[in-house]
Amino acid sequence: MIKKFLGTTLLVLLISVSAYPQLAKSSWSFGFGATYPRLMSISSEATGAWSGVENYGVHLYLQRNFSEHVALRLLTNYSYMETEPLNSPLQSVDLFAADLDMLYYFVPCEAFTPYLIAGMGTILFGNHNSPEPFLDDSFLEYQFNLGLGAEWRISDTWSIKGEGVYHTSSTNRLDGYDNPGSDKGLFGGNADTYVTINLGVQYYFSKGEPSNICDIYDGLTVGAPFVDCPTIEEIEEVVKKYACEEVVKEVIVEKPVEVSQWVLVGVNFEFNSAELTEGSYPILYGAVQYLNQHKDLRIEIQGHTDNIGSDEYNQRLSERRAETVRNYLVAQGIDPNRLTTKGYGESVPIADNNTPEGRALNRRIEFKVIK
Repeated sequence: MIKKFLGTTLLVLLISVSAYPQLAKSSWSFGFGATYPRLMSISSEATGAWSGVENYGVHLYLQRNFSEHVALRLLTNYSYMETEPLNSPLQSVDLFAADLDMLYYFVPCEAFTPYLIAGMGTILFGNHNSPEPFLDDSFLEYQFNLGLGAEWRISDTWSIKGEGVYHTSSTNRLDGYDNPGSDKGLFGGNADTYVTINLGVQYYFSKGEPSNICDIYDGLTVGAPFVDCPTIEEIEEVVKKYACEEVVKEVIVEKPVEVSQWVLVGVNFEFNSAELTEGSYPILYGAVQYLNQHKDLRIEIQGHTDNIGSDEYNQRLSERRAETVRNYLVAQGIDPNRLTTKGYGESVPIADNNTPEGRALNRRIEFKVIK
């Protein structure tokens, strides 16, 4: 019976788009997308030329995340860039690059996280219609990369990524001119530079163990001592002091109807997520039985968090967790018209948020009977 309920609830969670993906200690992924490149080092005063705008490109990469913060990426891309010389035909360059970059993620526990890019690579490019005709040839050089990006995790396996990278090459020939010493490179160097703006998607095809650096978002039992499950008479006092790892079904099933509000001790969630932990289902199964026995009850499902994180984030997290519990009850046959949800974020603590035990108690789900 429990397996049946687990399977049904898993299906509900999979089709939900509100839950944040779970972070892993390490992972493998690949990505691809479009690139907009543009030459930056053209000296218009010296040559009368300027960068063209009809540029385009594509990129493809393989990425290895060694930790929650650090990743190494092998990226290849093709870029087409134009230079518009004065009184000369349009000059263009076809450039292929292979870059090895280090990425540093600043806030990996968030669904939207910016990152820093630094690395180097090789470039193979060919010029066309160069103002200096001897440059109409192919050249193999190297480059340095420095940029910023952001990753938005939309599921456990897919992300959207956008970034801007400044490339400093080892040559002066990208724009069809060979004019070293013109102070046109990064930090005053004399090499040609260009930027690429990448927008694409990333797919995680392999993940290691779940990360524990985001444990501040864990459920009720994290950081709290284990105690024997309370009796009905003890439940309110126990909730103020401890968090149980499981509660016998009598806590829910035999709860007197006249009690208007109670805490579902043992209903916990994965860190930084609205995904229920395995130990939550027996308690929720007891809640289903109780609601089936008292079909006249209407329930407000209330989500609460501790005070770690921003007010806005905690509010959203409490709402998502309350909605997950509602989805489970509806999947088990409870009339959705009997259930409402409300998130309270960190605004209604029942314990001291300055201690791990208190924060664990404040991360909770409550049922309130609506008269």
